[in-house]
Amino acid sequence: MRRSQAPSVRRAAKRGYQEVEPQEEPPAAWPAAEPTMEWGTAKGYESQGPRELKTGENPLKDSRIFHVLWRNQTNKKHKIWTGNGTLVITESKATLKDDTGRVVDSMTCFRQRNFKENDQLQIGNKDVELQDEFKTIEECIAYRKLEIANWCAKIDALNGHVATPTVPSDARRPFRASLPSNTESTASTFTQVGASGHIEPTRPIRTSLLKRGNAPAATHTQVEYICFLEPAELQDKALQFLCELSQSSHMEIDVIAEMAKHICDHPVLLKTRALELQNCKAVQLLLLQLPPWQEMGLYDSAKFEFVYLMLDDLAVARGQKCCVLANSQDCLELIKGYCRSYDISHMQLDKACDVASFNSTEDQAPMIALVLASRLTEIHSLRCKYLIIYNHEAKSKAEQLLAANEMDTKVYTLITSGGCPEEMEFHRSLQLIPGGDHQLGELHDTAKNALADWTNVEPPYSQDFLEDASLSNNLESLSRIFIKKNINVK
Repeated sequence: MRRSQAPSVRRAAKRGYQEVEPQEEPPAAWPAAEPTMEWGTAKGYESQGPRELKTGENPLKDSRIFHVLWRNQTNKKHKIWTGNGTLVITESKATLKDDTGRVVDSMTCFRQRNFKENDQLQIGNKDVELQDEFKTIEECIAYRKLEIANWCAKIDALNGHVATPTVPSDARRPFRASLPSNTESTASTFTQVGASGHIEPTRPIRTSLLKRGNAPAATHTQVEYICFLEPAELQDKALQFLCELSQSSHMEIDVIAEMAKHICDHPVLLKTRALELQNCKAVQLLLLQLPPWQEMGLYDSAKFEFVYLMLDDLAVARGQKCCVLANSQDCLELIKGYCRSYDISHMQLDKACDVASFNSTEDQAPMIALVLASRLTEIHSLRCKYLIIYNHEAKSKAEQLLAANEMDTKVYTLITSGGCPEEMEFHRSLQLIPGGDHQLGELHDTAKNALADWTNVEPPYSQDFLEDASLSNNLESLSRIFIKKNINVK
């Protein structure tokens, strides 16, 4: 994707900093997704295919390797495994390969994990189930011979030769040897050649296990993060001014409260209401404290800064799909403008049929979904791992938005803190207090019981915590985070 300014230059453009002249840099391309095939050389699939292991080479030296079943992620009720292959796990990466050794997808590992048989994972856009693990070099050599045989079968099929190839006798160990004795021999499953030329399993191992009732229930975790953000400099200035105005009895209190809500989202959102309330004295006085609309930017709202940094980190850098939910169309238009400026593929979901377009695994499918809270009755089961709720009021309506029973998900609810009206309203909502002149300290105390099952994390945040929570390192405004994990059994 295109970046008109490097992130460091954009950070230096925060209000109050001296203007930094952007350095001339070549336009950066959209970060390439993990290659759809990779054998070490360009077009290696057609030219060489998987190579034989060299004498003394040990693939298990720095890696763990599992036999796996894999398939494309889907919303279908009855799912079928696409094929089998291997998952190669190193200290920092997990790479999924098909039965010819071609790289299908990969995933960056941010921390050590105890992978084990029967684990069900998500590697990029693929669902994966681990079978048995390679334990010896001899197993690696035998399986590499099988990959070469499968690759040769594919090439033969492409050239019009569909004769059944002879599988090396020492490669007949595609899956675990500990299957029940009445399960049909897995060695025989590699004797059928599919239309694509692959040697395909005639009976997926997972099917037989399901019939015997031995399949463990798949569990998925949804982690919720309530993120309190210190207001940006311009927000803080505007909110303090409104607080002073509210002390005057002749000022329109309802209008002041409405303006404070817009400022918590982004001060530029006052533009529309200012035109409608141009005869309001409170609005006129506030406008004198603000810069022109055209000069407001990324760093004049803590929420908007959170969103753009997370989209850059998750969607652009990691290639993960994200969704942003907001109460107003104006908030979504801000995010649309950012996505258009930096060529991030996005779409607003207004009806049920839009969900299929976003959930698609095609290369052209959008990376960012934008959802208006008023449309949540029609929009649900999004297949994306990350949801950012821009307005706290929308949180209670977003339960069915993500396909949380099909994949691990993370939900971030944003609240502008610093004693602003939005933070006070959050604490009131926990205690179901309709209103009243409660001080923020009192609300903090009374809210403790309501948040008893949440974990409170305050800065400084460790690097491990940020990576586990998928939070950008550049989120300096995070003042506190409440965390809750929900386990969904499929």
